[in-house]
Amino acid sequence: MKLTLLGGGAFRNLPIVRNALASPALLTDGSIYLYDLNPARAEAMGRMIQRTPEYAAVRCPVVWDAPVETALEGADAVNISFPCGSLETGIRSGIASRKLGFMSSDQLSPTGSMLALYGGPIILNYARLMERYCPAAWFIIFANPVAVYSALVNNHTRIRALGVCGGFANHMWDLTRLMGREAQEDVYDLDVAGINHLSFILRGAVRGEELFSTLARFIGPGWKPPRVTPHLRWLATHIRFGLRKLIDLIENFGVTIFSTEGDGMAHLFYEEMFERGRQEDRLPTRAQFRRMAAQQAHTRIEADRTFHANLDQALPAAFWAQQTRAGTHFGRDDHGVTGRILRALGGIGSEKIVASHPNRGAVAGFPARTALEYSFTLRDGTLTPTPDLYIPAPFHGMLSALAMHQTLVADAIADEDPRTLFHALYAYPIKQNTRDSRALFRALLEIHREEMPVALRATKSYL
Repeated sequence: MKLTLLGGGAFRNLPIVRNALASPALLTDGSIYLYDLNPARAEAMGRMIQRTPEYAAVRCPVVWDAPVETALEGADAVNISFPCGSLETGIRSGIASRKLGFMSSDQLSPTGSMLALYGGPIILNYARLMERYCPAAWFIIFANPVAVYSALVNNHTRIRALGVCGGFANHMWDLTRLMGREAQEDVYDLDVAGINHLSFILRGAVRGEELFSTLARFIGPGWKPPRVTPHLRWLATHIRFGLRKLIDLIENFGVTIFSTEGDGMAHLFYEEMFERGRQEDRLPTRAQFRRMAAQQAHTRIEADRTFHANLDQALPAAFWAQQTRAGTHFGRDDHGVTGRILRALGGIGSEKIVASHPNRGAVAGFPARTALEYSFTLRDGTLTPTPDLYIPAPFHGMLSALAMHQTLVADAIADEDPRTLFHALYAYPIKQNTRDSRALFRALLEIHREEMPVALRATKSYL
C-alpha cells in the first residue's frame, strides 16, 4: 500500500500509522507519504514514525519532502486531517448562535455548515488532484463536518470517499459503562444507521449475545453509572448525563445513540442540552480575542516543542505503551476506524465499519445521494452495506431534514450556488424558517464572509 497523509504533520497521524504498521503485511513493500503546508511538522512526524517499535518490523519508506502531486501519485489510500476556520469566527459564531437559541459546533449545527464553506473547496481541490494522480484511491476524510465532505466528494467527483469520526469508538466506552464497567471494550457488533453524531444502534451483539437484552440486565431501576475517569475531568458530568439519556432512548424507543457527541444528542434533547451548554453571550473585546489567539498559538508551539523534544532522546517501551485516551500524541490507536479501513483496503480481511457515505440504497426511505452514516463491510475496496438498515420512525423526520441539509451544503459548495446554499440553510430543522433562524444565518454569513467562496456570499440576499 502507498498511504498518503494530507495534513501529514497533524498529531493524530502517529497513532493511526502505528496501528497500520502493526499489520506488517499492509505496508511491507509499500510507502508512507506525508504532505503538509508546514513542512517542518511533516518532517517531525515522519521522523517519529521511523522511531516507533512497529516501524522496525516493516521499514517502508517514509517521505515528507515531496510535492503534493508526487505524494498523491499512485496512492491506494489518502487520509486528510485539518481544522477549519479561525478562532475568532468560531467564537463569534458560538455567541451569535447562543443569543438566538441555537447550538454551535464544528459539525452538526449551523456553525458546522459555515465551516464547510471554508474546508469544502480545500477537500474538493484535493479530490480533483486525486482524479488525476490516483483515481482508484479511497479518500479517508477526518475533518468536520465529515458528512458534508463525504457527500461533496462522492456526489461531485469520481473519487470514493469515507467521512470518518473519532466518535466511532465512543460506544466501546458508553455501552460498557451502561453495564457498570469503566473500560473501553472492543467487543460489540452493531448495526447502525443515521447521520454523523446522530446515528442509532438498531441491533447488535456483545460477545455474541444480543445487545439490548444484555443491557436490560444492568439498566433497570436503581441503575447508577460507574465512576467515570475521562482524560479531562470536567467531562465526567457530561458523560453521566449522556449515559442516562442512552437509557431513556432504550426504554422508550428500543434503540440508542451510536456516538455520543454533544451536538448530535442535542437535537433529541434540545432545550435541556441548550441550557447545559449555555455560555456567556457578551462578545469578547478585541483585546480578549488577541489574548485567546495568542494562547492558542502558544499552546500549539508548546505541543510542537514537546513533540520535537522526543525525536532526539531514548524512548523506553513505557513511552510507546501509553494510551491515546490519556491525551498524548504517541499512543497506538487500536480502536479507531481509520486503521480498520486501511486494513480492509489493503486486502487484510474484511472489516465492519461505521462511516459517512451517500446512502445509495443502504438505508430505507432516503434518496441515493443523501449523506448518511451507516454500518457496512469493507473488503478489497468493495463497500457492502449491512442489510435491513432504517431510521426509527419517531426520528425519521429530524434525521431526514438534517441529512438533506448537509447534502445540500455539499451541493452548494460544488456548484458555488448561493440559491442552493439558501435551500440547505432552510432545510435545517431547528426553528425552521423563523425570524431567529433567518437572523442567525445572516449573522453567520457575515461572520464567515472572508472564509467562504465569493459566489456564496450572495446567499444573504435570499434571507
